[in-house]
Amino acid sequence: MPSTSSASSRTRRGHSDFVRSLLLKAAATALTIAAAAAAIVHVNGHLKTTSAPLHPAVLGSSAGPAVSVGSDGRLHLAPSVRTGSAAAVTSTYAS
Repeated sequence: MPSTSSASSRTRRGHSDFVRSLLLKAAATALTIAAAAAAIVHVNGHLKTTSAPLHPAVLGSSAGPAVSVGSDGRLHLAPSVRTGSAAAVTSTYAS
């Protein structure tokens, strides 16, 4: 085992730690770039249709305003979403 009291052994050890740290950072950067590239390829292969309604229009008419102020000065809320007979939108994937 080399002596840790000499200047030459401390310099080599410090240099080795620096190289190891640099290689670790380079490997982490390369892994991050590879993961980002794989994500881009995956997303581009699974495009969604932009014309699909993510929030379809609610069928039916509302019975009145959803928000009103009563004679007592308090705010009154009424449900504003009405049920309809349209099929639910479960996916926007276009094959």
